[in-house]
Amino acid sequence: MKLTKIIATLGPASETKEIISELVEQGVNVFRFNLKHNELSWHKQLIYIAQEISKNLDIPIGILLDLQGPELRISIPNGSFECKKNDIVLITQHPVASKKEFALSHQNIFEFVTIGQRVVIDDGAFEFTISGKQKDSITLTSHSTGLLKTNKSLNIPDGSFPLPTLTDKDRLALVLAKEVKADFIALSFVRRANDIKELRNEMEKINLKSQIVAKIEAKEALNNLDEIIELSDAVMVARGDLGIEIPLEQVPYYQKTIIEKCQEKGIPVITATQMLESMIEHPMATRAEISDIANAVYDFTDAVMLSGETASGKYPLQTVETMRKTVQFTEKKTIDDIRPLCKFHILSSSDMICDAAYNLYLQLMHTKEKPTGFMVFTHTGRTAKKLSRYRPKIPVFAFSPDPSVIQQLTLSFGVAPFLHDNIEKNEIVRSDIYESVNVLVKKNLVKKGDVFIVIHGDYWTVAGGTSTIRIVTV
Repeated sequence: MKLTKIIATLGPASETKEIISELVEQGVNVFRFNLKHNELSWHKQLIYIAQEISKNLDIPIGILLDLQGPELRISIPNGSFECKKNDIVLITQHPVASKKEFALSHQNIFEFVTIGQRVVIDDGAFEFTISGKQKDSITLTSHSTGLLKTNKSLNIPDGSFPLPTLTDKDRLALVLAKEVKADFIALSFVRRANDIKELRNEMEKINLKSQIVAKIEAKEALNNLDEIIELSDAVMVARGDLGIEIPLEQVPYYQKTIIEKCQEKGIPVITATQMLESMIEHPMATRAEISDIANAVYDFTDAVMLSGETASGKYPLQTVETMRKTVQFTEKKTIDDIRPLCKFHILSSSDMICDAAYNLYLQLMHTKEKPTGFMVFTHTGRTAKKLSRYRPKIPVFAFSPDPSVIQQLTLSFGVAPFLHDNIEKNEIVRSDIYESVNVLVKKNLVKKGDVFIVIHGDYWTVAGGTSTIRIVTV
């Protein structure tokens, strides 16, 4: 079974029930809804379709809502215009359709820009220099040629602007998130830990329990990385804008650094952007793209993500299939000896149990009792995540009585979550383990003779109470 999770963005190319069902069957674990595009009503309808399919297939599928956040985007009156090298383009509050002008999603940056600064649009496809500055407009000189389209992202790599953490649309999106019971909320352009605090405060106002995914795509975030990770539930290495904010050659280093820090903390980390970009137009990936996915697996990322490839590309199903096959092959070739051994801080008895369970797994791998998987009973999901950070080459079958915990575990490496809601008592007993094994047998995930390392506390409802390791043979 695949251990690295796959996130697919839904869009016009993947909005039918048939395609969404096939995406799940091809290996998608989480669906991302990019709220920068389309109306909230469109996303709402598609979320309900995805949740219905998840229920019908009896496969937990996470729902991730990606907020726009303090991102700069352009607005062109008639949708696009041709841009040539040395053209003069104007940023203004009231652009004229017949001219090469556009507006910005945040106009309050005008006073903070300086002449000579570099401006990048559409992930580097267009580059400009600020050649003039007026009270209500900015003059740009173009260094690129092509069709500039509306709603594309704009970056000023060396700029620092007092942009709001959340927009009015973001606040409406949080209301939608509560209505549809979204599992994850991703915040774009996180700059400092206070951005996460502000989002969490807004969520608490409406009693929204979704987990927060901090998108690392701003240069400023790299200076505050530890604080951001500490306050986040998950992190995304958003390499598109990050590769504009910092020199491209630095992106792989920060990708590995962020993954390592998240693994140390025990929270999921996502590697994103352009993983199979060529498959938006072509049915076959490039060799470099396949290597990119494989290297993310070697980096021990929890999840790899597809954006335009599945949202607007011509081959959404083939793209997911390509990613799944690459992930599965690479996972088989990784070696446990190069995986982290006892490098994590042991801060609790629960940490100690997970560390002991992983080392027991390593020892058993060289015996006749080679384990098929871990079986974890968890009320909050923390034990499964702590075990997941060791990146074992066998699945972590996690059983919880809480449906929201099951959904949130869809993002964690190697964790296969199952709802265990028919336990009427708090105490974990032998029959609970037998019943859970039978669930896996019925789903053809295990067979007679398979060995499991079972981890649990004495009671469901005691957070951090993991205390027991046992070996069970089917």
